[in-house]
Amino acid sequence: MLIDDLETYIGQYGTHGAIQRLMFIAQKTERRNLQIDANRMCLDLLKRTTNTKAYTEVYGALKDLLEGGDANLPQYDSVWVEATQKQASILKDVYEQDLHQSKITQIKETIRTCHNQLANWSTEHGDYASALKYVSKSREYCSEPSAVFSTCMTIIKLSALLRQYTDIQSFTSKANHTHFKEENDQSKIYAAYGLYYMSQGKYKDAASSFAQVKPQDLGSPFGDILCAQDVALYGVLCALASLDRNEVQSKLLDSSFRECLDLVPHIQDLTLDFCNCKYAACLSGLEKLKEGLYLDVHLHSQVNDICQQIRSKGMVQYFAPFLSVSLHSMAEAFNTNVEGIQSEVAQLITKRQLDAKIDSHKKVLHVRNANQRKQTYQNALRVSQDFCDTTQALVLRMNLLKHDFGVHVVRAKK
Repeated sequence: MLIDDLETYIGQYGTHGAIQRLMFIAQKTERRNLQIDANRMCLDLLKRTTNTKAYTEVYGALKDLLEGGDANLPQYDSVWVEATQKQASILKDVYEQDLHQSKITQIKETIRTCHNQLANWSTEHGDYASALKYVSKSREYCSEPSAVFSTCMTIIKLSALLRQYTDIQSFTSKANHTHFKEENDQSKIYAAYGLYYMSQGKYKDAASSFAQVKPQDLGSPFGDILCAQDVALYGVLCALASLDRNEVQSKLLDSSFRECLDLVPHIQDLTLDFCNCKYAACLSGLEKLKEGLYLDVHLHSQVNDICQQIRSKGMVQYFAPFLSVSLHSMAEAFNTNVEGIQSEVAQLITKRQLDAKIDSHKKVLHVRNANQRKQTYQNALRVSQDFCDTTQALVLRMNLLKHDFGVHVVRAKK
């Protein structure tokens, strides 16, 4: 996420997705100039909708930021606000009357259409919770598989705008089992699954889902949820946090996912550095991205956990080929000091992610020697227990056959 080029970044999304991200950036960033830019762009986008409430709130926030400064405050468009509110009120009355009439006629398709009209009205008004209720009700009146799939995808979009990730998983599963799906719809399903898994900290499942997305299949309607650059970013971070280097190479770099990576060269460089064991460069690049990652509406709560897991994964893989490693060289490889790397390695050993021991005097990390005698005894006991279990099962089967105690299949006579 390149927050310094806010216009290009926001241009990737649909209107509602862009508004969601701009409002989140304006709330979370500590950079005053970025807050001002985000609020200005948000005002312009809100005028494409009927969300006069958010327009007034964002204008108030922008006014507070510009107060006492040299920058000019844009004019509050009271004419647009009043006209939009009046027109929206009239439309809602009409849609509610249509719904009432459709329930009298009891024609399923008409009732579904009326619910969708109210859902669209609520969405444009920024009331995503009400829109979700209307769309959910419209599911009861779907008679065609195509309508079921479309309804599920709309619920996924609204759930993403509300950040209700459990609903995303539920309706993605329903959409996936719908008989009516076009070829490019599968990528949208994989992307939605990936978003859910990432929000739950299931990074391996998220990486597997994102890796199967084809960027050209997402399309502009999906832009209120994710864009292709998001898929690349989320997919790489989840993969680096959960997969080893060979899996990252095969699932991301040597697959169709490479098309996503080509859209974001700086993310592609991170992946290549990790696969080529250039951990200092990889972690340095990740550190530069952190400010933008904290301002990502879906990723921000996972940033610290993902970055820590990537660093830990790199340390484990760095040590894997050796019997012993100098902590001095390891500290250099991970861009830290000896005391810092020793502390991090000690935590990995405590969590049993690294089977090693530290010589704190010589500052050397050694592979822990396995107790081969104990392991041999354990293997012998396991084999003997398996033999006893198998023998007992055979004796039981022989006794059952001997006493003709079993279920017999009666074949019909021709």
